Amino acid sequence: MTSNNTKTMKEIVTKELLDLKRVHVDLKEINNPLQWWEKHDSRFPIVAFFARQILGIVGSQIGTEQIFSLAGILTNLRRCHL
Repeated sequence: MTSNNTKTMKEIVTKELLDLKRVHVDLKEINNPLQWWEKHDSRFPIVAFFARQILGIVGSQIGTEQIFSLAGILTNLRRCHL
């Protein structure tokens, strides 16, 4: 049970998400989402942290189809030589 002055993490995140839903964001004006979250970090610190973590994931240089294609070729070669 929390006191009136102490908010749980769930309450804090819920408030941030509700506040974020009220913000008008013109997608045409955003060139870099990471910069947008950096600019709004003080207003949405927890949500901004997770947004930067997700947006900062580096994409693979090899497409998924290429990986599965290569795996299929290797599997077929192994079957031929057994």
